[in-house]
Amino acid sequence: MQIKLYWESFVSILFPPLCVSCENVLLYQEEFICTTCRFHLPINDHYLFQQNEITQRLLGKAPIEAGAAYLSFSKSSVVQAMIHKLKYLKDRRVGEYLGTCFGAQLCTSPFYTNIDVVVPLPLHRKKKRVRGYNQSEYIAQGIAGAMSLPLNPVDFIRVTNTETQTKKSRVERYDNVENAFSCAQPSVFENRHVLLVDDVFTTGATIASAARTLAEQCHCKVSVAVLAIA
Repeated sequence: MQIKLYWESFVSILFPPLCVSCENVLLYQEEFICTTCRFHLPINDHYLFQQNEITQRLLGKAPIEAGAAYLSFSKSSVVQAMIHKLKYLKDRRVGEYLGTCFGAQLCTSPFYTNIDVVVPLPLHRKKKRVRGYNQSEYIAQGIAGAMSLPLNPVDFIRVTNTETQTKKSRVERYDNVENAFSCAQPSVFENRHVLLVDDVFTTGATIASAARTLAEQCHCKVSVAVLAIA
C-alpha cells in the first residue's frame, strides 16, 4: 500500500493532473476540475421545479413527466470546453463525473423519486462504430450510479442514421429525426418510468422524438435529463 502511494506521488510529479476545463494544474485536494472553473459552472435549478425551461420547450412535443438540464451551455464557456472533450476527444471522465454530480442533484428532487431505469439517447450503429462510443451513455452511467438505478443502453435503439442537426433550421431538425428511434424489446420498459439522458439540448427535436417513441411503443412514463441546455 505504501509503495503504491509513493508511486502515485512520483507519477503526479511527472504528469500532474490537469483541470478538464482550463487545463491548469490541479492543486492539492482539487479533483478533475479546478476550484475556479467549478465556481463558474452555470448550474441550473431545474430539478426543483415541475415547470422549467426544458419542460416548457417540450410542451406539446413530447409527453414527459419531468425534465431538467444540469448546466447552461454557451460558446467559449467552461461548459463548452468540457462537452467538447466528452463528445469529440473521447474523454469519458467528463460524462461520468458531471453525470454523477447531476444524479446527486436529481436525488434531492421530488420529481425523480420513482424512476425505474436510466436510458441514454442512442446513436445509430454506423455512427457509433465510426466514433467508437456514445457520449450520452457515459453521462447516463454517472447518473445511474449516483441514483442507484439500473442502466439500459441496449433496448432503445436508433434505426435511422440521420444527418447532423447542426446547420438545419428548427423545422428541418424535427423532420430529420421523425421516426428515428425504436424499442428493440418494448416489454422491457412497459409500465416503467424511464429517465432519458442526452448531452446537449438545443431545439429539443431529437429528445422529443425519442421520448414520444418510448411512450407510444412501450406504454411507459418518460422523464428527461440533459447535461446542458443551449
